Amino acid sequence: MTMSDFDPANRYIRNPDLVSADMDGDTVAMSIERGEYFGIGGVGSRAWALLEQPVFLEDAVRTICTEFEVDEATCRADLIAFFNDLLAHELIAAVAD
Repeated sequence: MTMSDFDPANRYIRNPDLVSADMDGDTVAMSIERGEYFGIGGVGSRAWALLEQPVFLEDAVRTICTEFEVDEATCRADLIAFFNDLLAHELIAAVAD
């Protein structure tokens, strides 16, 4: 999946084939299929938690803005970049309605 495949109108969810765990506030995810580990820190760990259920980007933005001191535009831009990175590594997928 490429960055151009990201669509904020879609809902996104974690890849169910991953195993993840909280490690002192950070998240470690492992793709058993690919044998790769991924580290997610800071606000990304909270965004990862939101992706446990299908979530729209804008819902994630609202939640993060409520829980952290960040302006909406910065939060949206950072989450788009984060979602793009997760998509590129097949850690999340778009959910069809």
